[in-house]
Amino acid sequence: MKEVQKFINEYNENITTTNAQQAVDDFLNNYFTWKNIVGYMIEGKDGEREYGKVLVIFSVAISEINSITEGIIDTLISEVQEYENKVKYMFGIKSALYSNLGFCWHKLGLLYDNMAIEAFKKYIFYQTTLSNHTSYNELTCYSFRNCSKFLFQSLVNDTLNLSSPTTFNDIFDCPIIELMNNDDDISKLIREAYLSGIKVACFVKNEKLPYTNDALDTQISNDKKNKKDKKEYLNELMWAHYADSHKGICIKYKFPSNVTTSGSENNNYVTYFKDVEYTFDLKKYSKQNSINMKDAFFAKGKSWKYENELRLLYYNPTNNDSHISLPISNCIEAVYFGVKCSDKDKQTIRNLLKGKKCVSYKSQWVDNKEKEIKEEKDVEFYQMKIDEKVFGAIQSVKA
Repeated sequence: MKEVQKFINEYNENITTTNAQQAVDDFLNNYFTWKNIVGYMIEGKDGEREYGKVLVIFSVAISEINSITEGIIDTLISEVQEYENKVKYMFGIKSALYSNLGFCWHKLGLLYDNMAIEAFKKYIFYQTTLSNHTSYNELTCYSFRNCSKFLFQSLVNDTLNLSSPTTFNDIFDCPIIELMNNDDDISKLIREAYLSGIKVACFVKNEKLPYTNDALDTQISNDKKNKKDKKEYLNELMWAHYADSHKGICIKYKFPSNVTTSGSENNNYVTYFKDVEYTFDLKKYSKQNSINMKDAFFAKGKSWKYENELRLLYYNPTNNDSHISLPISNCIEAVYFGVKCSDKDKQTIRNLLKGKKCVSYKSQWVDNKEKEIKEEKDVEFYQMKIDEKVFGAIQSVKA
């Protein structure tokens, strides 16, 4: 398809108010034929990528023309949705298309800003999917919780509770909120799109995730975040701040790889784990006009470093609730009762977890074949106590 390549070569990263209308006309006159390259190779190039480039050019051109109409945007939407249905990956292209679509709706006027927000939600969905490049099997981490009806409901239903960053106790958490908190109309719309769909669950994990972040897929070892740290369940500040001053509990989770999902798996949401990074220089986010996903939701002030926080980020463009629950059956490995946890709460938790197992899978060679072996363990219970031999320390004993 030489016409496709010619269109890309002429307009790629070269759309102006002068040539935008011509680019729109060229697309409208040819796209019924051009779209047929999806799923094929053209001159050694992937047709899915090349037609994606064509759509991106078309979307940029629409935003630059003076005679933008709802009808022309409807054509763009139709093509983008058809492209989504046919093409499994190409998340960067899909993200760019929905970002441009949001700009187009906004250009039509304030009455169309709700449509712009919905487009920006899909843009964020694919941006988040791009950031999810690693999953982890048997990921162990800890969560400190108050003994509340929300905790008990999650134990009954085998679910994990996630919350909007706007509910966090750190008012400077998630720099994306500061970055988008200005008078620019587009920033306001994107901020609303972010905050309506982003939910986070927070854990403690003393070891760094063994993720890879470069093109060479370099393996990162499970180094400790702070060499002098005690075991996660011995973190006294976490007990004080997040477990109702020892009247709550600490849950040890072992998560399978399917807790992490992406838009390529036919889900309407994406989830992934990433360590929080701590910085002295939060003020830099007041000066920036762009931000990456790592800084947007995984950066906190240095004073919170004791938390050794690991986050599970969730984004769903169709969800507007401040809290959501994810199914996580058979993921609780142990429960640690705080020093002041009441007998009533301890018995309630034991009853709710009675008969439940922590399930994991290990690969083993059996008869010269690799098989996945299912392992089941009863949930273990521990009681936190004051260490009588060491003043100022706590310890756990099997309960």
